[in-house]
Amino acid sequence: MASSAKILVVDDERNNLELCARQLNRSGYLVDLALSGPQALEMAQKAHYDVVLLDYMMAGMSGVDVLKALRLRHDPLQLAIIMVTAVSESSKISEALDLGANDYITKPIDFNVALARIRSQVANIRKGTNIRLAEERYALAAEGARSGLWDWDLEHNEVYFCSRWKSLLGYAAEDLFSQPDDWFMLVHPFDVERLKSIIQAHLGNAAAELQCDYRIKAKDGAYRWMSLHGAAVRHGDGRAYRLVGSQSDITNQATVDVLTELPNRVSLVDRLSVALAHRRSDPNWHFAVLSLNLDRFKLFNDSLGNATGDRMLAAVAQRLRDSLDASIKEVCPHAEAFIARLRGDEFVVLVENLAGNSAGEALANAVSEIMRPVFHESGKEFYCTFSVGIAFPQANRMSEEDLLRDGDIAMCVAKARGQGKWAVFDVSMQEERTNRLQLDNDLRKAIQESQFEVYYQPIVLLETGAIQGFEALVRWNHPTHGLVFPGAFIPAAEQTGLINEIGLWVLGEACRQIKSWNQQRSDLAHFYVAVNLSARQCEDPRLIEHVSAILKATGLLPECLHLELTESLVCEEMAETSKMLEALKRLQIGLKIDDFGTGYSSLQHLAKLPFDMLKIDRSFVRDMNPESPESIELVRSILMMAKGLNMDVIAEGIEECEQSRLLDQMGCRFGQGYLFSKPAPARTIEALLAIGPGAACVGPRSRNSVLARGH
Repeated sequence: MASSAKILVVDDERNNLELCARQLNRSGYLVDLALSGPQALEMAQKAHYDVVLLDYMMAGMSGVDVLKALRLRHDPLQLAIIMVTAVSESSKISEALDLGANDYITKPIDFNVALARIRSQVANIRKGTNIRLAEERYALAAEGARSGLWDWDLEHNEVYFCSRWKSLLGYAAEDLFSQPDDWFMLVHPFDVERLKSIIQAHLGNAAAELQCDYRIKAKDGAYRWMSLHGAAVRHGDGRAYRLVGSQSDITNQATVDVLTELPNRVSLVDRLSVALAHRRSDPNWHFAVLSLNLDRFKLFNDSLGNATGDRMLAAVAQRLRDSLDASIKEVCPHAEAFIARLRGDEFVVLVENLAGNSAGEALANAVSEIMRPVFHESGKEFYCTFSVGIAFPQANRMSEEDLLRDGDIAMCVAKARGQGKWAVFDVSMQEERTNRLQLDNDLRKAIQESQFEVYYQPIVLLETGAIQGFEALVRWNHPTHGLVFPGAFIPAAEQTGLINEIGLWVLGEACRQIKSWNQQRSDLAHFYVAVNLSARQCEDPRLIEHVSAILKATGLLPECLHLELTESLVCEEMAETSKMLEALKRLQIGLKIDDFGTGYSSLQHLAKLPFDMLKIDRSFVRDMNPESPESIELVRSILMMAKGLNMDVIAEGIEECEQSRLLDQMGCRFGQGYLFSKPAPARTIEALLAIGPGAACVGPRSRNSVLARGH
């Protein structure tokens, strides 16, 4: 006991210090000396002492003052303070004991008595320490009986690991662990620095709690997931001298998906890491990553509810678990399948020990085959298919994240091809996705920097070529790619939802421009503008509010605004579409069916919708010529149907005089197309209108060539 006890002697007389030091050293104690109160306090703050021998009478800071300061930091059970004083100073001895001194020694010092009192105090300190340790260990044990307890003595850099801690890793209770490095050398290389930094942050008071989930190698060589919790035990000044805690095995929670009981992403990444290591050591050993995504699952989930959706996912997982490995073995006899659920309706299959990288179609067919039987859920039958993306390891794509990303990219390509399709990853797919990401970013920047511009294509009266109105068409003045047409960016804007913002801007700009032209001359007051509505815009519950606000802000008469909806859009969600159209019609604006003939609308339903006009799709107009009487008759049928529905008709895509002549003869009143004018910016239209009243005519029956030259 004495050999490990450390004593601080405080006296402003050097001779007294040296005398005490010699006596204490002979008895085996470790001794430090302080010539003043401030020096003693500084030393006590930097080092741990078992006993302080403190002279009562000192110049400057007295022994009582030092005693008071020490007791602010150290409990009497942690640090014994023995006052050294004269026999006659009984009142001062009493004062010191009241202030927290553990004992006293009188001068001149009888070292036999002094050493006995020191031994007694050291024994009390050690006994108190052991009791406190036992109490803390018991509290931890009571808190988590299934956890392994550990206790790190920071001042001696030794760690106590209980038998439960060792058994979690497969070690016996007698297996020796006592150093921090015994612990850290078992931690997974990817986790060890993170664990150390979390511990250091807690010790330095940067983190209030000590908690970390990490992997550690068991005796059998396998890594187990542990959840570590702990807390520092600190001196009065906040310095940590012990770190105690527990850890529990969370391998199952960390690596198994709760819903499906399949391995989760964590487990998959670990297994992929092993497969990649095998491939690096043996380039002739092959494997593939299959990314599976359930088709139409969102519709299923939204229709039947999350609980039913979860049961369906569990049933799909069971089908994969029961049948996929055998199905794959039919086409790849030596292959082994490792199935995991990544998230939501996404699963991943790691297929190992393939004959080569040419098994993509066979693997996809194996997946399709097991999904053929019907699923039964909530008394109903359902058929499910997977979109499958397949990724093989490549020389420059040999990380876990590379393969998971590549499989996901290929799966998205497959899904775009339709339900139940598959695709094998190639680099061009990632380039396309990167380009798409850049396009999305560029679109957002284009909105912020007003890079869009509205072009106007005249809609004319076929009989005279007189301009009746314009279709507003958006163009993108890209800073590096120049003029970009809608087909290159509208689909992306639809998917991201940016089409709502772009569409409202086009609507507002077109209304403002037409209002300006209406006001220039009386012969232009009848001009209207037609603006396309996208599917995403029609889903906006505030669409009517936005249209009304734009009409009010621009002052455009409602009858001078026509909104166009594609026939295919009208066919979908007929009931909701009808409500939206009726609300728009109450604003007294015009409504057109665009691209008529390309959808599957019912004439009975169309008759109930408040459309004023339909536009014959350019594909029908393009085929019109005397050598194709069927095409002419088809257009004639559309015109007769429109007349029966009391709708006007616009033929779009007119490029030849013969097309214009035939349409006029059949009673089609309006048309648009390159024969009359390509879409042109507002400044070009204004140049035409500035010529005078006769200028508002274009096409073969007009002498005006400003627009016909093309833009």
